[in-house]
Amino acid sequence: MRVTKFLAQKVRVRFAPSPTGHLHIGGLRTAFFNYLFAKKHGGDFILRIEDTDRARFVEDAQDKIYEALQFYDLKPDEGPREGGSFGPYEQSKRLEFYQGAVDQLIDSGHAYRCFCPEHRLDLLRKSAEKRGEIPKYDRKCANLTKSEGLRMAESGEKFVIRFKLDKQNVQFHDEVFGSVNQCVDESDPVLLKSDGYPTYHLANVVDDRRMQISHVIRGMEWLSSTGKHHILYKAFNWTPPKFIHLSLIMRTATKKLSKRDKDAFVDYYSEKLGALPEAVLNLMIRNGAGIRDFDQDHFYSLEEMIERFDVGLLGRRNLLLDSDSLQKYSRMAFQSADFETLYPRILRLLNGKFEVPDKEYLTSGEFSWFFARPKSSQLLHDLNLENLDACLSDLLELEIFNSETLGQFAQQHQMPLAKAQGIVRISLIGSKKGPPISELVEFFGMDECRKRIETMIRLL
Repeated sequence: MRVTKFLAQKVRVRFAPSPTGHLHIGGLRTAFFNYLFAKKHGGDFILRIEDTDRARFVEDAQDKIYEALQFYDLKPDEGPREGGSFGPYEQSKRLEFYQGAVDQLIDSGHAYRCFCPEHRLDLLRKSAEKRGEIPKYDRKCANLTKSEGLRMAESGEKFVIRFKLDKQNVQFHDEVFGSVNQCVDESDPVLLKSDGYPTYHLANVVDDRRMQISHVIRGMEWLSSTGKHHILYKAFNWTPPKFIHLSLIMRTATKKLSKRDKDAFVDYYSEKLGALPEAVLNLMIRNGAGIRDFDQDHFYSLEEMIERFDVGLLGRRNLLLDSDSLQKYSRMAFQSADFETLYPRILRLLNGKFEVPDKEYLTSGEFSWFFARPKSSQLLHDLNLENLDACLSDLLELEIFNSETLGQFAQQHQMPLAKAQGIVRISLIGSKKGPPISELVEFFGMDECRKRIETMIRLL
């Protein structure tokens, strides 16, 4: 019953980053879960650029956002480049909507023009701090009549629009954190700045309403603002969307991920680590977040994630960025990818830094093992060994391939260590040449190594 009501209207969700610099890994996760939810329910995934903070605006940041979404295959249905029926999709081009919204609030008595100069506001702040109180605006301009405020504005006096925010308790439901109670006791917030640009709270509420957003999926850091947003919705007499707040991303169990951390930003994973996008997306769900029947040893494609996504399974457990898990998923991503998918990504990652061999060389030359399992057992036959099946079966029993375990294996089968290593190398990559076995094990992981030996047994 709750699920039916929860999805009573068409699903429309939005990813709304600010173009103020590099895209944060938390931003990617927000986009990812919005995308999963939209595609699971046949809805729309919208990109909205929140570019009203002109002081922090970065010229090419929107291009970087699009590059990231394209790299991770999270393509918007509507946005600045895609268009749509609810545009423009950049807030700097929607100023008329915000002006109309504050006019509505002024007319209803929920907002007012404030003409107080900055030096007076500074005095109020300093006075409150001396008394050990939270600074609050004293509502001097709230006492102006509408006609007085309009006359002062028309005469050219500089002003902002403030919202009348009385102290109150707000209760709302969040799909992850359940029933939330907040005591909102703040100064009357500025909704529209003197330059005509909105603050985040106004633009967020107005745009979500006008774009018919059904569900707001965002990071937990915005949970504390949700009570204020509910008050704004009530002042407009609008029904708020459903709210879904995602848990925090942590550096360690007790330390949040900082913007000073190099892996806090999306381009670190693609440009520096060369991680395939599917590996990073699997890292995002490694707690089983939102995935039905989650298997930690399974590597999920984006299509599988969409099919198995269930917002009711999103947990409150924080996501820990674990490098070991990322390495595990990176190996699995490489093993599951086909060459036609990998090759353009290799070109992109190397980005002119090295000369890249052409497709034919990579797929037929000495590096073909990089992209496929061995397809012939002939080289093993060339070793002129008896009981090859027994040798390979014994290799399957080893916990790890290293000089010690292979040395014991060689003694057991009365062969030189070099020949034992040759059996392993041929079974893994179909060649007598190649990287050291320790590097192959690190690259493939032992599970894949065993699968390749099982393949060789079948080929025999």
